[in-house]
Amino acid sequence: MINNNLIRYMVPVFICVALLSASCFGTQTAVKKPVPRKIVPKTALPKIDLPKPKLKPIEVVPIKIKPVEIPGQLMLSPSAETGTQLYASWPLIISVNLWRTAATPDDKGNAPTLEPITIKAKEGSWREALVIEVKSASGAVVKLPLHPVKQSDSSVTIGADDSASAQWWLEPDETQDLAVGTYKIVVYFDFKLVDGLPDKVGRDVFHLRIANEPSPLDKETEFEKQLQMAMLSMFKGDSKTANDLVDKLLAADSENIGGHRFKARLLLAEGKKNEAVSSLDNALTAYHKKYPDACPPAGLFEERADILKDIKLETAPADANAPAE
Repeated sequence: MINNNLIRYMVPVFICVALLSASCFGTQTAVKKPVPRKIVPKTALPKIDLPKPKLKPIEVVPIKIKPVEIPGQLMLSPSAETGTQLYASWPLIISVNLWRTAATPDDKGNAPTLEPITIKAKEGSWREALVIEVKSASGAVVKLPLHPVKQSDSSVTIGADDSASAQWWLEPDETQDLAVGTYKIVVYFDFKLVDGLPDKVGRDVFHLRIANEPSPLDKETEFEKQLQMAMLSMFKGDSKTANDLVDKLLAADSENIGGHRFKARLLLAEGKKNEAVSSLDNALTAYHKKYPDACPPAGLFEERADILKDIKLETAPADANAPAE
């Protein structure tokens, strides 16, 4: 039989245990509700209209690739006595130089002897077998009414150190209508008109730029035009007019380098070699004065040395008989 006192004490205990268990169970099973995430709308960036960069057109510059030279090869090199740029209504003088490339030396540095090449025209002068081809920047062939400088030699021999030249010219009124631009000039032999040509002849390419004459002309440009007119007169065989024009130029500009150099050329053609050397000396002095920190063109020294060599050869017999000092 259960003691009533025991029941009286146990009931409160069971009640406390039940309350404590309910409290613990509620603590363990309670789930915290998640806090909703606030979504912030993206702010649209303002549109900025940036100015478009102005692109300059790319100028296409042709790359000049020099062809591989064959040792001892015969070469044709065109150029312009009047320069790489021609003003419309100025004279044009085209020159072609015929020369040989250097022979390849052996392991000891000794170059083999080159056999001379003799070119002979079947009729007339060997220069008449040269063909000048002129093309515009677009590749179109341009016909120029070139006038050849008349020379009667039917043959030419080119050794290792030899060269020969041919020239053509245009009057100022023949260049005034030429379109502005760059022209490519190539020269080659018409094989049917000559004998003695090797199988392969090298050809250099010359680019001539034609521009409109500036207006007004400054003094330097005016002197240059006068010099080119003197050159034209010489190539046309009018040495008197050539001398008059260059003398007038040097009277107005006593330090004109091109004027002194061209005067030397005229004097040399007249057989006045000592006077030609003096003119080249004047050209060198004027160059040093105008460009004190630069070396003069090698051509000036070569021209002077060649004339002095000829003078020495001419005076060698007299010097040999002179008594020793």
